[in-house]
Amino acid sequence: MISWWKVEFGEIPAKAAYQAVAERRMTMGPLTAAFEKRLGEILDVPHVVAAASGTAALTLALLAAGVGPGDEVIVPNRTWIATAHAPRLLGAEVVLVDVEADRPVMPAENFAAAITPKTKAVIPVHLNGQLADMERINAIAERHGVIVIEDACQALFSRFPDGKCAGTKSHAGCFSFSIGKPISCGQGGAVVTQDAETAKRLVLARTHGVADVTMAYWETLGGNFRFWDLPAAVALTQLDRFEERKAAIISLYKRYKDGLRGLRSIRPLPDGLERGEIPIYAEYLCERRDALMKFLMANGIQARPYYPNLNTAPQFAARNPGSYRNSDPYAEQCFVLPSGPDRSEAEIAAVLSAMRAWESGA
Repeated sequence: MISWWKVEFGEIPAKAAYQAVAERRMTMGPLTAAFEKRLGEILDVPHVVAAASGTAALTLALLAAGVGPGDEVIVPNRTWIATAHAPRLLGAEVVLVDVEADRPVMPAENFAAAITPKTKAVIPVHLNGQLADMERINAIAERHGVIVIEDACQALFSRFPDGKCAGTKSHAGCFSFSIGKPISCGQGGAVVTQDAETAKRLVLARTHGVADVTMAYWETLGGNFRFWDLPAAVALTQLDRFEERKAAIISLYKRYKDGLRGLRSIRPLPDGLERGEIPIYAEYLCERRDALMKFLMANGIQARPYYPNLNTAPQFAARNPGSYRNSDPYAEQCFVLPSGPDRSEAEIAAVLSAMRAWESGA
């Protein structure tokens, strides 16, 4: 079976993890600090606060921003549900907005139209490396006193035309290092910020609102959102391969794009490679998606349907009724071909062959 995602770790991360255990690095310590420093260098951002996951990073960023009951947080309808769960778990109401017609990201005008006196924050999502218009979103947010937290969990490799990295253009940006990301340590995340005071609040909130667990003093609201040194040891070895992994993702995407050119039954989502956007997943649209995925599975190939719309989740449906006409085609037609930075040429060739066979019989 050719799985929908493939990333290899190998001997070097295994040795790093063993060394961490041998040195009793079993909690948050110097390896976590080294990971934060290295990630900050890559993203050119002064403050990095590592967290247990991308979901933890989002929750931590919102908690440090003071989001809670009575607040509203605006979220695009097309994203992994963690983006909306984070504010909801803090007691805030989630307000969903439709995405752009030709890209599944939040348009600035939809954000503006959804603002109310209760709006505390907005979470633009750089879904699959496709960048939201942060200049316009930030300008609107500043006029209305709304906090902007970027969800860049799928956009570690993407850059804006000015060279700035995704996640670094707002109050805070959140990243994920779960297994389905090209830079991974199994589970992990991080919040980045340009602001020193925000960084202090993030650090406190990450560990139950205390600065020192050995001499605890209850300073603010928080929880256990901590990263720790064992996965940090693995993550550091993966950051060493940052440019290699980025090149592999781009190569795979271009290989599919060239190999599937001319197929009438599918169409790729628009990409912004020339602008610095890097999709980590090979996304396509097909009106007969379910039949196609069944065909691929019968040929030993696992494709992944992209996420349902958030407004279909029972925890958000009642608060967000109505039509999301731009979101619907993605929910109904979008799928991901086998992706990942360690995909072999033989696997790519098998996928392309199966797709051509589907086309001839479609």
